[in-house]
Amino acid sequence: MKVAFISENPFNGKISSHNENMRTEFAWMNALNADHFNIQNYQNVEGYDQVLIIFPKGILNLNAIGSKVSNNTNPATELLSQPIIKTLKKRNNKIHYIQEGPSWLFNDYEIVDQFNFFNLLSEVDNIFAHNEHDCRFYKGLFPNKSVTVIPTLLIEELIKDIIPKPEDKVIIGGNFARWYGGFQSYVVAEEFGVEKWTQESHAKRINENLIPDLNHLPRLTWIDWMRSLSTFKYAIHLMPTVAAGTFSLNCAYFGIPCIGNEKVDTQRVCHPDLSVDVDDVEKAHMLAKRLKEDKEFYKECSETSKANYEKYYGIETWREKINLYV
Repeated sequence: MKVAFISENPFNGKISSHNENMRTEFAWMNALNADHFNIQNYQNVEGYDQVLIIFPKGILNLNAIGSKVSNNTNPATELLSQPIIKTLKKRNNKIHYIQEGPSWLFNDYEIVDQFNFFNLLSEVDNIFAHNEHDCRFYKGLFPNKSVTVIPTLLIEELIKDIIPKPEDKVIIGGNFARWYGGFQSYVVAEEFGVEKWTQESHAKRINENLIPDLNHLPRLTWIDWMRSLSTFKYAIHLMPTVAAGTFSLNCAYFGIPCIGNEKVDTQRVCHPDLSVDVDDVEKAHMLAKRLKEDKEFYKECSETSKANYEKYYGIETWREKINLYV
């Protein structure tokens, strides 16, 4: 079976199985042995049994960085108004859309681009969503369309030699932008009474001089990120944005208990006793306190996260699910 994968990533061809940045979409490409095409080259995609397409999450930036095109429309409109799906359907068999970012992200587009995006999605054969929560969103927009979850995936072969050596410290997922809810996570993280760390984000850097007791990991490759993560004992990610859930899944791989958003599948499945309504900061505080003080509860949460990762998110389980559609 020939599979093509289309995204904003700036390369064409297959992803190396040794790529150190094997984040979610690269892991999908690798697992499917897919040929990748940059979205600007979609007209070159021909003769494939299955085509999976991700529209750029950074599409809002196209207007800022691109020049006006000849008909005076902006670059985002120029892209979304093209007959992308119709063209792909003429030259290939099945076309699948893969959600990128939160389901509502396109609501921030210009109104003409919102309708263009909706029209493109109405033409695909299937929609792959991040979470069951997102499936309900898309099924409401497209009642007669196939919508299912494509699980977040780790390529374990690249990290199998990392041996967790947890130290008494907590990692905060994301940053202090509203998207990530880092401030709430930071306040709850104080409950552990240990070193607090966070990641440097591409979206918004934190000036660590303004938060003297917050340590900062530099930007890392995915493999180096996983190596660093394996040294943490606790994790918290009160991110209100419902997305792919990679942070919760990464923690579960190492058996690191993570307090996080109950609407995110990887969080709810792998960390069932630590999943909360992100507005219920009081409950998050209580769980952090219990993880710190109750060794049996900590052990149970750690073992459950690891066991559920292996049961629901291992590569073979992923292949079984994806093969139903691709």
